[in-house]
Amino acid sequence: MTDDMTLEKALLYEKFRLPYASEMVDDLLKQVGTVSVVADIGAGTCQLARLFANSGAQIYAVEPDPAMRQVAADVSKGYPTIQVLDASAEQTTLPDNSIDLIVIGNAFHRFQPPAVQELLRILKPAGWVAVIYYFFTNQKFADSLFPKLGQLKSLASRSNQNWHRMPIEALFGDRPIHTLHYAQSVAEDWAAFWGSARSGIEAPNPDEEDFVQFERLNREVFDAFAVNDHIRIDYETKVSLGQPKP
Repeated sequence: MTDDMTLEKALLYEKFRLPYASEMVDDLLKQVGTVSVVADIGAGTCQLARLFANSGAQIYAVEPDPAMRQVAADVSKGYPTIQVLDASAEQTTLPDNSIDLIVIGNAFHRFQPPAVQELLRILKPAGWVAVIYYFFTNQKFADSLFPKLGQLKSLASRSNQNWHRMPIEALFGDRPIHTLHYAQSVAEDWAAFWGSARSGIEAPNPDEEDFVQFERLNREVFDAFAVNDHIRIDYETKVSLGQPKP
């Protein structure tokens, strides 16, 4: 992880990032059964960890980025079961065979190969892993924005540096993978849309030369899709759930 996730970005991330489907927690726990210890790996600002706060489990939020941890610690003060750890997927600092359920939200593509063995090390022999991410389901919207953003120098450079793109099969091997899908939609005004765009670690910083173009491209897409000054974001949360081979 680089130092490109500034405190400003982390605060924007907490405020504006798209929410996960909260109903997936009950569905996951029905499949997994009772859990006493959960590890959220690459926890960010604990948005996912907080969804599990009422499960009765101890939750370890593992996050390597200082700005993310600072915000996570602040917003999680009211959740006594959440402990934020200065650690990474590749070196969690958690004990061997100690975790019933590992959850990974929109972060697995950033993990480096050593993370697989580390996650297997901390997972109990009959433990479960849930890889959770969301993607945009309005293809016209996605095609209008992301290919253009990918041409920005600073964004492309950070993506190449931070995205390792490991397939989830590296973690699950040939074990069965259960999938859950949750269709979601939010309406955003320009402030929310722009705040979400700026919150990503790959987003250009205001002092970088392509920041102005980054804002212009986002504004063009927002104006093209907005109705009554709001844009509808259709997306889907997908969960890949399984028990990796020890």
